[in-house]
Amino acid sequence: MDTDNPIEPQPVGNNLERVRPEIDYTRKIKPLLCASKRGEGNDVLTHPHCVTVDKMTGNIYIADCSNDCVKVFDSTAKYIFKFCDNFRQGKMSFPRSLVICRSRVLISYTNCILNYTLDGKFISGIGQQGKGELEFNCPKGIAINESNDDIYICDYANNRIQILSQDFQFKSQFGSFNLPHDVKLSKEYIYVIDKSNPCIHLFNHNHILLKSVITRGQGNQVINPFSFFIDNSNNILIADYNSNSISIFNPEFQSIHHIPVSEHPTAVTVDNHDRVIVVCEHTVYCLQIF
Repeated sequence: MDTDNPIEPQPVGNNLERVRPEIDYTRKIKPLLCASKRGEGNDVLTHPHCVTVDKMTGNIYIADCSNDCVKVFDSTAKYIFKFCDNFRQGKMSFPRSLVICRSRVLISYTNCILNYTLDGKFISGIGQQGKGELEFNCPKGIAINESNDDIYICDYANNRIQILSQDFQFKSQFGSFNLPHDVKLSKEYIYVIDKSNPCIHLFNHNHILLKSVITRGQGNQVINPFSFFIDNSNNILIADYNSNSISIFNPEFQSIHHIPVSEHPTAVTVDNHDRVIVVCEHTVYCLQIF
């Protein structure tokens, strides 16, 4: 991307035919399960910032930021275990994002990327504060390219995406953004939320920008996109922090549905049973399943 020509996001067009999603999101109005009250015990959450699901077991992994750990729940939202960090600072300080890659859990926190087994055993860590290769400044969203297991990391305050190999070797980077907060990949595209605009950038896998879509404003109705998820049909589910909803768009960025959730949703995912799993801040029940 040409850093001398900043990205100019364009509004979504209104002349695209709506594509019916495979999952009928319009039927998801009330949660099937509400669990994990806010607090500091093992089975409760404080400021959860990311959620993902192990496709093999259905277990739900949540980055519990203010409790400095990752907590794991089964598919019925029953607490199983938690794990913390012994890398450098002696604890997992404010984990911001996590993703499952085969038999590993990769976590972004502070200025590092951590590597764990699915049962919470520490394997390795990489990174330090800086602007160079394998250096980070407040890394946030993290995603996996399923075709080769490359790791895509939102290097938030460095306004770029860093790409690492599965063994944590630097491969490439692209930018520049304006505080990239979350990244997701499909077979065709790379999606990045630019936090301060706010908008979603759509790239091909050669890192060529295809379009930028404004998420705020009339017709889109997303106030403050915190993170998002791309389902198997390339529908886009956005955790809208300020409107207390999950906003869902088809691949052409046309609105499909808004799922009302508890106060301040921070992350959303979809499991193998087409259930929408949401974590929220500042609410009685932080984990909700629709």
